[in-house]
Amino acid sequence: MKRNDGKYPVRWNLVAAAGLAVLLAMTGGCRKKEAPPPVGETESINLNALSQIENYREILKKDPKNLQALINIGNLYFDTRQDLLAIEHYQKALAIDPRNGNVRTDMAVCFRRAGNTDRAIEELKKAISMDPRHAQSRYNLGIILINDKGDIEGGVRAWEALIENIPNYPYRDSLRAEIARLRGAHSPTTPKFK
Repeated sequence: MKRNDGKYPVRWNLVAAAGLAVLLAMTGGCRKKEAPPPVGETESINLNALSQIENYREILKKDPKNLQALINIGNLYFDTRQDLLAIEHYQKALAIDPRNGNVRTDMAVCFRRAGNTDRAIEELKKAISMDPRHAQSRYNLGIILINDKGDIEGGVRAWEALIENIPNYPYRDSLRAEIARLRGAHSPTTPKFK
C-alpha cells in the first residue's frame, strides 16, 4: 500500500526485506555459482562415454576376461555414476587380479555411493591388507568412518596410519591439520572450576 507521497510505509519495506532474506536463504543466497558448462558440452561428454562403453562392450563380447577392458568400462561407469554397473565390472576384474588396490578402492567408492558403507569399508580394508601403502584406500576409509559411520576416532586412526605408512604422502600437512581439528573438536572438555 502506497502513501500519498508515492513511498511505501516502513513496515512494508521491512516485510519486503524479510521476504528477500528468506528467498535468498532458500535459494543459496548471493553466493557465486559455478558457470554451467557450455551448451552441448555435457551431451558430448556423455556421448563420448557412451561411445567408449559400447567399444569396451564389443571387446568384452570377444574376450570376457580382458582385464584392461573390464577396468576401463568399470571406470567409465564410475565416472558416469552408474555404480552398480561399475561394481559388476570391477568384481570381474578383481576375479582376475584380486590384488589391484585401485580397482578395489574405486569399487568401494561405488558401494558407498550405492548406500552400502559396510561393504565399502570391507573392500577398503582388503585393499589395505594387500598393500599397506595404498594411500587412497586409507584416506577413503577415514572419510567413510568419519562421515558415514560417525566414528571420528576410527577415521583419525586410519589417517594416522596413512601418514605412518606413507611418509612422503603429498597431503600429509593438511591431513595432520584435519586430524588436529577433529581431535580438538571431539576431545573431552576440561572441568570448569567454580
